[in-house]
Amino acid sequence: MERLEGHSAPTSSPAPPPPPPPRNKIARRKTRSSGSGNSGGGSNNYRNNSLQRRSYSGGGQRSTSDSTPRTTSSTSKVVTPVAPPKPAPPPGNATFLRSDSTYQRQLASYAKALADFQAEQGLSRTDYDTGYQNQRRDIGLAKGDALKGLENDYAARGMLRSSLYNTDVGKLTQEYGNQFTDLDKQRTAFLDQLTQQLGGYKNEQNTQQQNAMQEALRRRAEQYNL
Repeated sequence: MERLEGHSAPTSSPAPPPPPPPRNKIARRKTRSSGSGNSGGGSNNYRNNSLQRRSYSGGGQRSTSDSTPRTTSSTSKVVTPVAPPKPAPPPGNATFLRSDSTYQRQLASYAKALADFQAEQGLSRTDYDTGYQNQRRDIGLAKGDALKGLENDYAARGMLRSSLYNTDVGKLTQEYGNQFTDLDKQRTAFLDQLTQQLGGYKNEQNTQQQNAMQEALRRRAEQYNL
């Protein structure tokens, strides 16, 4: 007993509170039951909402899956190769020749060369005609002088009315007439020469133009794979 008194007695824990009346317990149980009921209702509502969201989400997925074939179908229509349009027929020979710049330049060059050739011939003819007219004038003057001298000669001898005078006048007139004729023949020959030269030049140009046209048509065949 003395040892026990030398030590302090352990402190005892406080006594628990008295239990609530049974009525209150029943009320709390009812409250919990009511709370659990509400909790169950909330849980049911959550599950219903989740199911609705999943159903909505699933519907969206089905809508996406439904739209995918339509996109693929439309894409396949776009990707499907379409037969290319038929190429336009090549232009005809005349149309191509009118549009071929090389051929047209050649034709222009030939036309200019021909114009230059004809201009040169025109100058030559002008020069020749000038000389021709001068020669005719000189022949005419010489003829007049010759006839005047013949007349004076026969007049001095008193033979103007003789047949001999008439014969000499005839001979003199024929002589100068022949000079005029020769002069005219020379001019005619010159003009014929110009005409022949021009014809030969045109024939040469026609050959060149034909060659140029054949070259142009070969270019057309190569361009359009004919």
